[in-house]
Amino acid sequence: MSHTWPFFNAQFPTAEAGPCADHVEMFKGPPGTAPAASNFYRSPNTSTTNLSTKDARKLSLQVNQSRSFGKGESSSAGPSVASKGYRTFYPGDYVYNFELPLDCRLPETIDVELGTVKYELEATVERAGAFKANLLGTKEVTIIRAPAEGSLEQVEPIAISRNWEDQLHYDIVISGKSFPLGAQVPIAFKLTPLAKVQCHRIKVLITENIEYFCNNKRVHRMEPTRKVQLFEKRSDAPPSSAFPGSTMRVTAGGGVPYDARVRAANGEQVQTQDSTNLLGDLTGDNNVGPTEMEFSVQLPNCAAMRERERISRLHFDTTYQNIQVHHWIKVSKRRTG
Repeated sequence: MSHTWPFFNAQFPTAEAGPCADHVEMFKGPPGTAPAASNFYRSPNTSTTNLSTKDARKLSLQVNQSRSFGKGESSSAGPSVASKGYRTFYPGDYVYNFELPLDCRLPETIDVELGTVKYELEATVERAGAFKANLLGTKEVTIIRAPAEGSLEQVEPIAISRNWEDQLHYDIVISGKSFPLGAQVPIAFKLTPLAKVQCHRIKVLITENIEYFCNNKRVHRMEPTRKVQLFEKRSDAPPSSAFPGSTMRVTAGGGVPYDARVRAANGEQVQTQDSTNLLGDLTGDNNVGPTEMEFSVQLPNCAAMRERERISRLHFDTTYQNIQVHHWIKVSKRRTG
């Protein structure tokens, strides 16, 4: 896919009025080297100008006439831009606004081990003169795919409710099905002991699966599943996060003393009654209720991914016909009966 915008062409009639830019700001130089009579210029074609047509044309003429003249040329009259085949662009900032709607069926930017989809902007400046090489510059543009406004993937939760060997009932609620890179994933836990059980730690991981297809999907290859630990809470240590920004709080139970429950609910780390069990002290005849915790797990952003080695980077979800990337959130709990 390619598209070309001719921002300036010396053969266009509009080239006689100026550089055809939406915004021009000339650089200031030492005396005798700044040819522009005006330091600032706005194209009369731009929708943001507040000048009248007469004033805008006057400024355009000032820029057009404020150039250095070669031997045999005069400042009052000279050959047209079309006859010369070029216009002199003096040092400054020339801004050309444009927009290009993309078909929703196009894939987003993809950069994985065995495949790449890349978009680039290429700018070419054709210079007059047989011995002046043209200028060429390229810049990669990252295209992302975002859910539509009002998409249920942003608000519809994932709820899991199960029993572990009739010793522990756990409810896990993840507040959403889709999260952008750099966001936080809210996860709520409710652990209800049904017997004398211990929970030593809870880990939150993200797994990435990458698949490749070619020859009309007759050839298929899958990379080994990648696992990245995002967050871990141990009973005998403060919580640890792979990326700065994760938080947790205990809203009920957890062996938190009565006078420290408010601080624990606000996210502070407090000393629990049993440092070996996230559920609190279950020994004796005490009737211990459920433990409720809320995690806000930080996902890596693009900058954090660039700092990692390529083999350990995560890529966002994509469903391109030749490359597909999917992620799963995995919650791991270590328990003993």
